[in-house]
Amino acid sequence: MAEEPASPTIQDAAPQITTEATPTKENEVNKEESVKFLKDMEEKAGQISEGEMEEENLVNEFLNSLFKILKPFSKTIEISVSSLPEGYNEQISKAYLHLTGQLILIHRNEEVEILNLADKENHEILVEITGEIMAKLKTIIDSYKSKTEKRVKFLMPITKELQKVAKVFSE
Repeated sequence: MAEEPASPTIQDAAPQITTEATPTKENEVNKEESVKFLKDMEEKAGQISEGEMEEENLVNEFLNSLFKILKPFSKTIEISVSSLPEGYNEQISKAYLHLTGQLILIHRNEEVEILNLADKENHEILVEITGEIMAKLKTIIDSYKSKTEKRVKFLMPITKELQKVAKVFSE
C-alpha cells in the first residue's frame, strides 16, 4: 500500500513570522508617513468640528434674524420650486418659508411636509434657497416702506391743517 501524504497542519498553513531587532529604513518611513497622515486627519477632523459648530451658530442667527424681520409683517415667503435642490423639483408643487424657519413643502399628491431648516440635515436646502429669501425680503421691505411713505404723505398736509384749526379753538 502506498502511504498517503500527511494533511497539512495549522502550523504548516500559518505564514512564518520573522522579527528583526532593528527596523529597516522602509519601516521607519512608513511609520513616519502613517503618523503624519494620522496627524493630518486629526487636524482636519478638528477643523470639521469647528466648521460645524460655526455653521450651527450662523444658521441659528440667520433664522433668528429672519424671524425678527418677518414678524412685523406676519409674512410667509413663497419659495419657487425651481430654487429647491434637484431631488425636490419633480415631487413638490409649492413651497413656503414660515417666519419660524420651517420650510413647508406641498407635494404634488397634496401631502404636506415640514422641514426645520435649523436641523443640520436641512442646511443644504437653506443654502440653496437663501438667494430667493433675500430677494423676497427686499421686496417685502420695499413694499412696506412704500406704503408707509404714502400714508405719511397723505397724513402730513391734513394733520398740519387740522393743527391750525385746533389752534383757533384753543385761543
